[in-house]
Amino acid sequence: MAPARMTCDEFKEMAAAYALVALDEEERSACADHLAKASHHGCREAIASAEMVAARLGAALIPERPSPEVWRAIAARLPQARGAATLPDEAARRRGLYHLCGWLVAAALVGVYLYNAPIDLRALQAVMGLGGQLASSGH
Repeated sequence: MAPARMTCDEFKEMAAAYALVALDEEERSACADHLAKASHHGCREAIASAEMVAARLGAALIPERPSPEVWRAIAARLPQARGAATLPDEAARRRGLYHLCGWLVAAALVGVYLYNAPIDLRALQAVMGLGGQLASSGH
């Protein structure tokens, strides 16, 4: 069954939730479809106002770092939720470091190759669209 077309009054009731991305997929889709319509009765203003309020809410919060006790309590509950250890052992950390080092070495080798790769002046001229300008300048 196809969803009924949303009215402007219905949209305005949901504008705040739409701006806060607090709707389920079907509601969000219905709101987006409604906004795609050409004529509205205050919908664009309602969404602009709701987005401004949502932005102010985020800016109004004072950033505060949780205490170490909060993080310890979270860490203590993770093994119960996952049924596994939360921190990798020393060997796993070393393997991760070795993988990172391997990628860094590979990136460095690619950089060295690209830096020392021979440049075909004719191909460069063709790509840059310079034609015979470089050759005639004495380079």
